[in-house]
Amino acid sequence: MKVNQLSSVEKRRIFLMLLLIVLLFLGIVVKLFWIQIATSESYSSHDINLVKNSVIQRQRALVLESGRGEIVDRHLQPLTGQIVKAVIAFPINQEYGLKQQEVTQLVRILQINKDQWASFSRGLKEPQIWGTQDGGKPIQLSAQQSKAIEGLALPNVKVVEIEDRYPIGMTARQLIGFIGQNPDRVMQLYSSDVEKGKLELTTKIGGAGLEKSFDKWLRGVGETSISYFTDAGKRPLAGLDARMIAPGNSFYPVKLITTLDRQVQRQIEALMDKLGIREGAAVVQESTHGDVIAMASRPNYNPSQVDLASNSWSNYALKSTAPGSIFKTVVAAAALDEKVVSPTETFDCKGAMGKYGFTCWRKDGHGPLTLEEGYAQSCNIVFAGVMKRLSPALLEKYANKLGVLNEVGWTGKTDTKDAFAQFDSEDAGQLFAAHTPENDEGVLMQTAIGQRDVRMTPLQASNMVVTLLNGGKAFSPRVVQEIQYQTGREMEQFPVKSLDVEAGKISAATSRTLLNWMREVVTEGTGQGLLGAKWKLAGKSGTAQIQNGKAQKVNQWFIGYGPVDTPKYAVSVVIKNMDPTESNKAIPLFKGIMDILANQAPAAAN
Repeated sequence: MKVNQLSSVEKRRIFLMLLLIVLLFLGIVVKLFWIQIATSESYSSHDINLVKNSVIQRQRALVLESGRGEIVDRHLQPLTGQIVKAVIAFPINQEYGLKQQEVTQLVRILQINKDQWASFSRGLKEPQIWGTQDGGKPIQLSAQQSKAIEGLALPNVKVVEIEDRYPIGMTARQLIGFIGQNPDRVMQLYSSDVEKGKLELTTKIGGAGLEKSFDKWLRGVGETSISYFTDAGKRPLAGLDARMIAPGNSFYPVKLITTLDRQVQRQIEALMDKLGIREGAAVVQESTHGDVIAMASRPNYNPSQVDLASNSWSNYALKSTAPGSIFKTVVAAAALDEKVVSPTETFDCKGAMGKYGFTCWRKDGHGPLTLEEGYAQSCNIVFAGVMKRLSPALLEKYANKLGVLNEVGWTGKTDTKDAFAQFDSEDAGQLFAAHTPENDEGVLMQTAIGQRDVRMTPLQASNMVVTLLNGGKAFSPRVVQEIQYQTGREMEQFPVKSLDVEAGKISAATSRTLLNWMREVVTEGTGQGLLGAKWKLAGKSGTAQIQNGKAQKVNQWFIGYGPVDTPKYAVSVVIKNMDPTESNKAIPLFKGIMDILANQAPAAAN
């Protein structure tokens, strides 16, 4: 049938079919243009980068740097993120592999044998770092090894700079914390970034310590990786070879500038290990505003291989425990400010109270002692007598004034207006447990000497000394002072803050009196083991009896300041779960820390 013989209806039908085909073709063309050109780097509501993903399909990549911010000390010395040189092997077709002569040269430089290299390189499916140690850390190449391997110009072996987030020998591990995978928390905190494709559920985020507290700043804007481009047959694509892929943002990663002194921190941790301290903590604060100079915790742990079932990663400087006689400082402050004891009044210590099974550590008794002498000798009988004149409410009031019942670390609102705490998982202190009869005389006697339900953290203890050194004014200690962009420009500032205490503060006169009494603890009392220190020191000892399962254990404490004439630092130490028969390690540790600080400032007054 000829076209001109078609009816008008049939002609119209054919025309519509042709028009539909043309429109469909145009639609496909437009869609392809839209995908491949207009939105190739931000396709769909999830901002999927199609160019990047098409490249990923034909490349083999290895992350060299996470892009996570660096944590540094007050002198800008790195605490995390050491950069080391390492060897990477890429999986390519066997016909492009190493020749025997090249293998011989490579293994000689690496100081290994051919069998070791063959076992490593055979059947690689993904880029692999040569040699790992201590939880997957790359084996670091020397400068000579790096230069020699680069000179070989091998087809599938490269020398690269790679980030070791937690280098061997790093310090302040519990304070810094660790990163790890936590898909639930990623969704809780960063669900919008996940939906936009900017973050994977498997992305490592802060799991503890500063890594967790400051995660939203430290996360960065992307990782740096090295990629090796191949075709479907694992043959290298000519002209592409291995290349670096990085975010290209000059502002990131950021620097988290702490108040720590890396040198002091490192020496304190070495001292704790030398003394054989199995479990405990030490805190050093500046006397003026309470900035944390060092914060150490034992036992130690490997942040690259975290055993969450173990407590070794927990920062004991922020965990509350029985304080023993260092709590007598709170009782003495209440007695002085409330004037319930006269300076010349004496209490007769015969070694035991005669009821409640309450005794003094000195079984034969101290005899008659004033409150001042009772503080120096840490007499339990004296403080039991003083506590009879104080109510539970008054004791709680002064515990609050000295900042030992609540979290004391720096908190506030950042530029993002979010409430924020610098210290991760800081414990509050405690005076009485929930169902303890507070007005019971026996309970109050035990409470007065820091036993029964009383709990305090080492940070609260050292900060209490800072409060006394500032005439009763309490501060919220910082451990991070500033965050900077990579350019050095300020991103976030954390100013010095006073501790918000509703109960007010103790008087300056009482503060001075207690500081003088701390001197007497060293010159005449339980702290005489400090007399040979480089500085003249002052402080208060404490031994708390605790129950660990069926075993009776003790916490050994010492808190104080130095040098006495021009105080620069407040220090607290606790050795936890010690056998009662073991020698005191708190005083040697306190003395050693103060000697470390004295060596940092040799011109300081004695």
